[in-house]
Amino acid sequence: MKQNIKKIITGKPFRRWMGIPIIFFLFLCISPPQFHKPLSTVIFANNGSLLGAHIAEDGQWRFPAPDHLPEKYKTALLAFEDEYFYYHPGINPWSLFRATFQNIKHNRIISGGSTLTMQVARMSADAPRTIGNKLLEMVKALRLELGHSKEEILLIYAANAPFGGNIVGFETASWHYFERPPQHLTWAEAALLAVLPNAPGLLRPGHNSNTLKEKRDRLLKKLLKNGHITTSEFNLSLHEPLPPGTRSLPSLAPHLVDYYLNTRKGEMIYTTLNANLQKQANDALQRHSDRMASNLIRHAGAIIADVETGHVLAYVGNSAPRKDKTGHAVDVIRAQRSSGSILKPLLYTDALQEGTMLPQSLLPDVPTQYQGYKPSNFHRKYDGAVAADEALSRSLNIPFVRLLHRHGAEKFLKKLNMAGITTMDKGYEHYGLSLILGGGEVTLWELAGTYALWDAH
Repeated sequence: MKQNIKKIITGKPFRRWMGIPIIFFLFLCISPPQFHKPLSTVIFANNGSLLGAHIAEDGQWRFPAPDHLPEKYKTALLAFEDEYFYYHPGINPWSLFRATFQNIKHNRIISGGSTLTMQVARMSADAPRTIGNKLLEMVKALRLELGHSKEEILLIYAANAPFGGNIVGFETASWHYFERPPQHLTWAEAALLAVLPNAPGLLRPGHNSNTLKEKRDRLLKKLLKNGHITTSEFNLSLHEPLPPGTRSLPSLAPHLVDYYLNTRKGEMIYTTLNANLQKQANDALQRHSDRMASNLIRHAGAIIADVETGHVLAYVGNSAPRKDKTGHAVDVIRAQRSSGSILKPLLYTDALQEGTMLPQSLLPDVPTQYQGYKPSNFHRKYDGAVAADEALSRSLNIPFVRLLHRHGAEKFLKKLNMAGITTMDKGYEHYGLSLILGGGEVTLWELAGTYALWDAH
């Protein structure tokens, strides 16, 4: 009996059929390609223009994967790398056969025969090119095709392909080389980015330009032959110059980039900022800050918001650094500072709305003391009685302390909290009537929102 069992097990039919589950088991044991590399933090304006970005933790410029690829780049990429991408399951036997024949004919490696899916598998491992690793890439490519759509695989490739130096990903390359979003690239630019990952160390724009141009132009000729571009588009594309090299990314809102680096690291954030207004705000604040530097006022911030929508249109966290001066990395917009006299207009508006005061109502400006607290005006003088609107325009202290006492300081503080001032959270007993003269701390961020919403409360 034992001999019969041994004979069955060692027989050829048994070994042949047992091989299938073994191969299937090994197939399942090999995990599909995984990408867990750190990403850059990127912020855009409301029109899609780049405001700024922070490099990834590993020193690479690697933008998060986009939602879709522009048709020009997708067409150029498939024409150059994998014309049968939508027809094979991750491996193209004909490409492998052709590559093997070419390599034998030339007695050196001419082509690898890899599909785009296999290239994605190779990117994830970063292993040397050996026959064993090639076979492993094939298995991983099959696993990748089983778990992802063709469009998802294209996005993974475009987000992780090398484009020279520390530039990784198609969208990153678009901004570094052409200073605009991928959807605005020309056919020549899309073709250039399609061929660049083929040899990113050799073909960096600004280095070996002739070799790079030849590859780009051959791809353009193929696009013309396949009917993707017209003759006029082809001729114009041939005359487009190559970029001289990488360019610095914009840095229009560095403090906002730092904020998102701490709160939404590795994400692509689309803000409500207006790019042109942001530039103007940067310039205006810098001019003002330069003038104020002679008075030892070295830091300034500015925020511009649309009152109707609540959208922030410009965000300038601080003025630009000056020689031998520090502290400009501090985001003035979100830093807590004494409120000073900035709450007086809110108290003035509140009293008008409740009908307890009119703009021409007289407010006492006389020596005043409340349980040991003795406020004074900046000029140390008293005017006796001052119209409310004049007291506001002159930012007199005593009239507003008395107005707060009469209006109800605890009620006013509660309304400030409801309007969005979260930094004054210690209760009225902590601040007292000094609340209206800077006795509490606020942030410019919350003040802007409070001013926009004050009427609603």
